[in-house]
Amino acid sequence: MTLFNPNHPDVKKKVEKYIASSLSLPVEFILALPIIGDGRTLSWKVEVANDDKRLFVMLKIQKQEDIPSDVKYDFFRQYRLLKQLETTKLKTPKVWGLDEKGSAFGLPCFLEESLKGRVLYNFLKLKEKWAEDLFIKTIIEVQNIKKEELGGLSVELGEGVEIKEFFLGVKKDLQNILKGPLISQVLKILADNIPPRISPCFGNGDFNPKNFIAKDKSLTGIIDFESAGFFDPLYEFLLPFERYPLLKNRGLEEAYCKQMNFDIKAIDWYRGLILTSKLLETLKAEKENNPENEERNIKEELLAKLSDWTKSRGSEA
Repeated sequence: MTLFNPNHPDVKKKVEKYIASSLSLPVEFILALPIIGDGRTLSWKVEVANDDKRLFVMLKIQKQEDIPSDVKYDFFRQYRLLKQLETTKLKTPKVWGLDEKGSAFGLPCFLEESLKGRVLYNFLKLKEKWAEDLFIKTIIEVQNIKKEELGGLSVELGEGVEIKEFFLGVKKDLQNILKGPLISQVLKILADNIPPRISPCFGNGDFNPKNFIAKDKSLTGIIDFESAGFFDPLYEFLLPFERYPLLKNRGLEEAYCKQMNFDIKAIDWYRGLILTSKLLETLKAEKENNPENEERNIKEELLAKLSDWTKSRGSEA
């Protein structure tokens, strides 16, 4: 199968016509640059000219790959969700040009607004106080979106999984793959200290600080709703802290819990669960011969972190 490239001479005129029709503007195609991502959406940042103005728009296309039969995936759900979120106070990119049949240039697609600004991660690296406050504030605003505001999409997104149920699933799967004293200790500590229930909240599925766009110390918008749904809010908030350790030990977790009225003592338990679930993901990927995970020695790194975690729990281990 030939890979899609909007810069190809046979394609760019079709893309130009599609963008012009979707935006109701006469435009001239200039250049398209691919945006690297981990999801199932292929994104291109397309530059077009409208008279003497330069405009940018994101062209969203489903990646040309086979989706496992046991995976439910609706490429256009993110379009419908973003369209619905336009009716809320949440700052998200606008979308246009839904083309489910791929009539424009042969592939199903839609357009997404290219937000102006820089990723919030750049400012968090510099430990800018306003960036820290904005990061927490925006996540809480997302999690405060009610089902009524999502309309019929709330049914599609489901009810979410309770953290106890999620842990029991991780425990069962992990015990079938890896055994040993460390794993037994980790699972016992988690099982004996499950925190009080927190109702699932709405989330985009990835609070990666690179999904927050800011300009002039204000939020331009939050992107990437491909995996949106209802999740345990504290678990979702803490997930990026393992990927970006620079976020740790700055009081962000405590500040978030205080604003949400969550028990600060639960943070460490959630961290153990996150490390355990990441270990399970890595073991599954290793089983499928994923070379990237092998090269980065993620499994050994996670086991070392879990060992330190059990030691920090003292007598509970």
